[in-house]
Amino acid sequence: MNQTDILVTMTELQNPFLNFFALILTFLGNEEFYMIILPLVYWCISKTAGFRLFYIFLVSIYINAFFKIHFAVKRPIDIEGVNSIFLESAEVGSHYPYDSFPSGHAQGSATLFGYLAYMINKRSFWIFAIIIVFLISLSRLYSGLHWPTDVMVGVSLAVVVLIIAIAIEKRVSKLSTNIKWILAIVFPIFLMLIFPEEEGIKYAGFLLGAGVGYLLEAQTNQMVIAKEIWKKATAFIIGIVGLVAIQSGLKVIFPDAILFDFIRYAFVGLWGLYIAPLVFVLLKLYQSERSVPAPKDSTISG
Repeated sequence: MNQTDILVTMTELQNPFLNFFALILTFLGNEEFYMIILPLVYWCISKTAGFRLFYIFLVSIYINAFFKIHFAVKRPIDIEGVNSIFLESAEVGSHYPYDSFPSGHAQGSATLFGYLAYMINKRSFWIFAIIIVFLISLSRLYSGLHWPTDVMVGVSLAVVVLIIAIAIEKRVSKLSTNIKWILAIVFPIFLMLIFPEEEGIKYAGFLLGAGVGYLLEAQTNQMVIAKEIWKKATAFIIGIVGLVAIQSGLKVIFPDAILFDFIRYAFVGLWGLYIAPLVFVLLKLYQSERSVPAPKDSTISG
């Protein structure tokens, strides 16, 4: 059985009931979901874990986009016998439909849930993470949007990224502040130069804003996440509204050029990791370590 036969068999199973669950799984691999869960961890659970998750995830997705454009594999749409659904979840890249390999949903979900499982370090969550990544990956075949090799390589790449990231994260955290500043600025610019496509510019800008924002936050604002649920919820809503406003507003204001896309996403990253926490402290939703003795940053490890 070749890859086309597998997809024909998978898509023949489509029905309204299974489509509903496939739609949910598709959302769990969409950018909109990541834009909810990544800030949630950083703003409401743990700054340290949130930043590491954010940075590792963006690097993984950057690699995914680089491979997609480099290999330019056509998605299995318009293949006889393969019924592709939820096309809007695939029509997000600049090179659609020649952006099938590797699967962004498979790689993104494996990176996100894999790192969360590592941080939480509980058997139950590891099982959940493996199951949810498998189902999200399977849903891309069921939806007729990816070849089997796309999802297998996507998950494999995520595993490689996680292994490398986990191996070096503690070493990076022990570097001097000056070296961290150099890396926060030089690394994203390097990524932009080697991948000057729309996606490469977007993720490099994100990484620049995130890296600079995190260092600024640690040196100046020093937000302490509150324990009260209502404060966390309020902060999260304010943060998301600001994030959407900046991302959408600057898109209207700025000219349609790659350089301005880089600047726009840098501002989004800066908002998420520095300006939003600053707003939370100014609104007295959260406290600052500078003015009030505070417990160590909470973690999500078990």
